[in-house]
Amino acid sequence: MEYLGIDIGGTYIKYGMIDENNTIIRQWKKETLLFEEKDAFYDYICDGLDLKNVACAGISAPGVLAEDSTIISKAAPNVCVMYGTNVNKEFEDRLKIPTRAVNDAKSAGLCEMKIGNGKGSKSSVYFVIGTGIGGCVCDEKGVIEGQNRIAGEFSQLPIGFLEDEPNKLKGLCEIASMTALIEIYNRKVEEEQQLKYGKEITDLYLAGDETAIQAMDEWCKNIILGLYIIITFYSPEIICIGGGISKEDWFIDKIRYMMENVVEHDFKDIADTRIERCRYDNDANLLGAVLFVRQQLGK
Repeated sequence: MEYLGIDIGGTYIKYGMIDENNTIIRQWKKETLLFEEKDAFYDYICDGLDLKNVACAGISAPGVLAEDSTIISKAAPNVCVMYGTNVNKEFEDRLKIPTRAVNDAKSAGLCEMKIGNGKGSKSSVYFVIGTGIGGCVCDEKGVIEGQNRIAGEFSQLPIGFLEDEPNKLKGLCEIASMTALIEIYNRKVEEEQQLKYGKEITDLYLAGDETAIQAMDEWCKNIILGLYIIITFYSPEIICIGGGISKEDWFIDKIRYMMENVVEHDFKDIADTRIERCRYDNDANLLGAVLFVRQQLGK
């Protein structure tokens, strides 16, 4: 028996056929195109799928999902057309197999909790660094979604107020996302030296560029601020960091070092939360979506 996983992202839609042992036996992707109508968008995702021998489908979807899988928050421009739609219904109408949808960060967290580096823990958090900050909070029973299902939306974790809008809360994504790293670096250089991509800055950092080192240190302190907020209110056994940069050993080592030796925190001597990377990286959303649908349907 096979299970279909679909991971809907702002740049690519990823697909995977997954067996009963949680092994991806085939995967592929196609570009996420901008559609004005939701039917055209869902038709595009489902076009050409061979579902012979497929028991059910798990969907990793962007945005906050209500209990019935209706998307109640807007995400990237190429997937905004999903806002207000019932994801389960849209896919079941087209695929004709049982389908369950889960938020993308929560699908990654579920994967890590069940079969990844959080397996066996009684409390765990997944902190995924990208253009924003995806998140997932788990206990031994599974994903904690909270009232209105916004638990773990770390991009919006309040860290103060905006200077130009003094009554509007400032979210962690504005200082700790990959987008924030680029903005931090660009504030330190002349306009003609500004960069567009985080990898350009990490390459300069590894080459010993002083400005990149300063930007990286500032950015990592901001990430650690977010981690310590999480540790203070939840005190999980483990926090797994995901996103492309989490694959770099030097980055995980730097976060650990700065938490132990640079950033001061009143509970540092007694807080023993482990910091690890996510094991499954780019495959976590697909695997988590399938784990979710199998859990929901008892398959």
